[in-house]
Amino acid sequence: MLSIKKNKSIVIWVLALIIFMGHSAIFDMILSLFHGLIVIAHYLFEFFESSLDSIVEHLFHTSRRATQIIVFYVMTGISIAVIFLLLRAVPGWYRRICKRFVDYFNHKIMEVIDFWHEQTLLLKIKLCSEIITGISAALFFGLS
Repeated sequence: MLSIKKNKSIVIWVLALIIFMGHSAIFDMILSLFHGLIVIAHYLFEFFESSLDSIVEHLFHTSRRATQIIVFYVMTGISIAVIFLLLRAVPGWYRRICKRFVDYFNHKIMEVIDFWHEQTLLLKIKLCSEIITGISAALFFGLS
């Protein structure tokens, strides 16, 4: 019976292999996803701008040009406020993420060291030969 930790390890290794062997397809999918998100963000911006145009025009009974000027300055003010709030929040987020990454990698390094110390000499030799064989095969198939 496989434990959850063993299954998680297998999933991580399979994902690493997929990323290593199919990096161009994965990169293309990520770019397509990013492009789709940009398009959705653009449509949302256009919807917001059009709605704000209609509200200002009907609320203040202004001409089209005056409405566009008012909407421009309102959106500029909103953008500056959002950017200001983001700039105040980003350093805290960055410190928190960096601390989590350092803690995670230190934990993983300690797990690897503990695993290595638990193995016998024969198992260490076997593990090293498997790693060298796997890297050689990956390089052979990846570069050919």
